Parts: sequence; C-alpha cells; structure tokens
Amino acid sequence: MSRQVVTVLGAGSWGKALASILCQKNIEVRLWGRNLKALQGLTSLPESGINLPDVMLQPDIKLALQNADWIVMALPSAAVVELAQMVTPLLDAKTRLASGTKGLHPQSGLRPSQLWEQAGVPLNRFVSFSGPNLAKEIIAGVPTSMVVASPDEGTAREAQHLLTFSTLRVYRNTDLTGVELGGALKNVVAIAAGICDGLGFGDNAKAALVTRGWSEMTRLALKFGARQETLYGLSGMGDLIATCASSQSRNHSIGELLGKGYNLETAQQKIGHVAEGVHTTTAALRLAKEQQLELPITWQLKKVLFERYNAGEAVAQLMSRPERNELE
Repeated sequence: MSRQVVTVLGAGSWGKALASILCQKNIEVRLWGRNLKALQGLTSLPESGINLPDVMLQPDIKLALQNADWIVMALPSAAVVELAQMVTPLLDAKTRLASGTKGLHPQSGLRPSQLWEQAGVPLNRFVSFSGPNLAKEIIAGVPTSMVVASPDEGTAREAQHLLTFSTLRVYRNTDLTGVELGGALKNVVAIAAGICDGLGFGDNAKAALVTRGWSEMTRLALKFGARQETLYGLSGMGDLIATCASSQSRNHSIGELLGKGYNLETAQQKIGHVAEGVHTTTAALRLAKEQQLELPITWQLKKVLFERYNAGEAVAQLMSRPERNELE
C-alpha cells in the first residue's frame, strides 16, 4: 500500500512548521512556496529549529500537487484567490484541502472556504484548522491544541487524524464559519491589545480591551451563522488569548509598534511578516456594515492603521462613548 501524500502550500514559518511535524508520520510530505528555490539543498533551518530531512522541497506546483491526498495550506488571505485559481484545476478528485489561513479576503471580506468554493472546491472536501498555534512552540514540541472544521463530519475526522501528534491534540467541529471567523477576527483584537502594551497601559486596560474586542468579534460572527460555543472554543477564545499575550504574535507585535508611535508602513517593515489582522480590520468593518453592526474598537483601529490617527486619541474616543448596557 502506497504512503499517503501531503503537500504543504506556503513556505513561510507556519508552512515549514507544518511540514516539519507532518514528517513525524509515515507519509510523503512535499513543501511548495513561491520562494522555495532558496531552500533547495537544505535539510534543516537551525535558526528556527525546523528539521526538513524527509520533506520534498518542490518548487514546481504541478509536481507538488500530483497524486496528493491532502493539500495543507499555510497561505495569507490576500494570496488565496490567485492560488485557488492556480491550484484547483490541478487537483485530483480524491484530494482534500486543509486551510490554516487566519484572515478574511481584503477586498471582499470572504472567508477562505468561500474563496476556495468559488474556485470550484466542494466544501465536503475542505477543512479549516485554527487555535492557539504559535509556530515556534509547535516546532519545539510544547503541548497545545487546535480544532479542525468541515461541514462533512468524515472529512473533519480524517483531518483530525492527520494533524494529531503527541504534543498536538486536535478537536473537530462542523461549524466551519465559526472556526474561520474566530481565527480571523481575533487578529484584529490582537493588534489593539498590542497597542495597549505599546502605550504602556498595563493589565487593566488590556483585559478590558480584549474582553470588549471579543464581544465585537462574537457579535459579528453570530450574524453570519457561527455558533457561540465555537467562539468560546480554541479558534475563538483560545487563539485570542495566545495572540493577545504573546510577543511571538505578528499581530500583537505590529500593534505594540503602533502604540509606540510608529506608522503602519514602518511597523510592517520592522516585523518583516504578514500580519493578517491589518487587512482583516477593513474586511470586518465591511461585513459589519452589511449587518448594520457597530464595532467601535475595530473602527478606531482602522483609523490608527490607515489614517495615521494617534493611538492615544483613539483610546480617548473609546473611553468617551455614551454609557450603555454591557450585554447590548
């Protein structure tokens, strides 16, 4: 019996981490990325703790996808449309897709599953996975958990089995909408939490900000059919705690720089990576407008990100809002 073939799309830190841990199983692992030629000949990346002795580094996407049983995607949301259009015609009928993208499409506000479905991938062959999964800790073998979600219970079970390791406990869910929105919207809150830290506000302000931010992301997700219990789970509350507290989080890091007075362009250059929460901020406001929802924290964050609004003034605007019932 031939070994299962898994292709990881995206050779950034998350993609390389996923490829590295998948090699712990008796499967053939391939890794594709736009800048993969720079990795050819390497068997390890010592600076990040990633070992790749059993990963096939494949710069040709057609060869990378050939006869693949699973495609595991570690792509930024802005890259999904182009990649989906490129990848979908090359897929076998048996191929299933697992998406680790934690963002919304910048222009349309669509979730990753919606973008792949538009490209022709049936949702019964699609899963999203999310949770408190910082790449460095996954590679280091620090125990953690994630959730995989698909409207097809069988596909979710297979993805659960694929991604389960001794240090990675995987749960399953059929609430694809909730898992995707939880994983995306928490990045917006994480940027705002980073701003709190950059401003030196302390624990009270940050706790209040994160709590009210979670309220915003939950209200929005429920409007689009997510289940509230999903938002209480790993892709919502779990991932929110990790990204709002960790210096490893790109979204928290960019927020901290904004709080210290840097503009968005300089902050992005300093962290050197895509922070999904930046584009998801505008996408979330687009979705909120459709549903006539008010997201005050997200609105003020948009002004700081894109209008060079002073972060301290944005906080003052939030603190001076009219009094209201907490549960409204």
